[in-house]
Amino acid sequence: MVTKRAAGIAATTMRRAAATPVKRKPSRSPTSDQASGKRSRNRAPRRPATRHIDTQFSNDFKNEDDQDSDVRGGEDEARDDASRDKKWKTWSANATSTPFPDFGHPTSQECRLAYNLLYKLHNDAVEAEFEDENTPETIPFVLDALIVAVLSQATSWSNAKRAMNGMKGKYGSVFAYDKIYSGGPETLQETLRCGGLHVRKTKIILSILEEVKRRHGCWNLDHLLEASDEDAMKELMSYKYIGPKSAFVVLGWCLKRNRFTVDTHVYRIAGLWGWRPKEASREKTQSHLDAVIPADLKFKLHFFLIQHGRTCPACRGGSKTKQPCAVLTEVREHLNE
Repeated sequence: MVTKRAAGIAATTMRRAAATPVKRKPSRSPTSDQASGKRSRNRAPRRPATRHIDTQFSNDFKNEDDQDSDVRGGEDEARDDASRDKKWKTWSANATSTPFPDFGHPTSQECRLAYNLLYKLHNDAVEAEFEDENTPETIPFVLDALIVAVLSQATSWSNAKRAMNGMKGKYGSVFAYDKIYSGGPETLQETLRCGGLHVRKTKIILSILEEVKRRHGCWNLDHLLEASDEDAMKELMSYKYIGPKSAFVVLGWCLKRNRFTVDTHVYRIAGLWGWRPKEASREKTQSHLDAVIPADLKFKLHFFLIQHGRTCPACRGGSKTKQPCAVLTEVREHLNE
């Protein structure tokens, strides 16, 4: 039975979630759950016309992906298609439902109680991050958001920003794709070294740029702003090295869709709090939480959990404290009243 105290907290949470100003542009997609109308076309700054000109690819270098592309036979293409199909089928099997229908947590009440407590602890810090000029939440162009998602893979946001600052210093912009592509992998690797995983991220970025150019004739994915969630996910995940987590990041950052992304912090806390089965992968945890967390809480709750995972003595990565998480303790006390 929901107690008066818990019910009051849940009601407060609903009002707070609805009233809290979040610096987000509404989605242009008519399929977005949170969109009440289309994004005004003059909300995002226009980039100079030269930004997406169909320029000639440089012939000065050929990385491994280029060579494979140039000489790719039917077997290689079939293998790539099979890999894309497998990746898509695995994700789409639970695109709108939890892969753990018999797992009962988190309930809607748990989510709202946690949201309310995390709001008090972390809302100021989260809002301060939104004011950061480098925050991906302000990126209006889809390909740009995808590249930043790659830079943020398997690292901290601080390291991702170091890599972006390196690109700005070398190329004049993180998104100077003509210069990045023509400069070659060695230059990009050296530029990204400060952010870590520079070899892998160079390979991913150049692979994406090559494939986007091949498919669309220019470095532009803004047609996805008008696509359904399913179509956007299908194209984003069709690129090598882009899985559901990175695709969800783009959906949330740029396309403004109401989806719940699970990063390392969120995955860890979900395990500690009993919000996922112990054996659940991060991908299935994302599908599960996206299906069960109330839509009006998804956006802010994601950032609250990240901040909590950075600061909570019990929930930080590698924590050895025997003290329980104060938020989890209070949520459980409310539920047991």
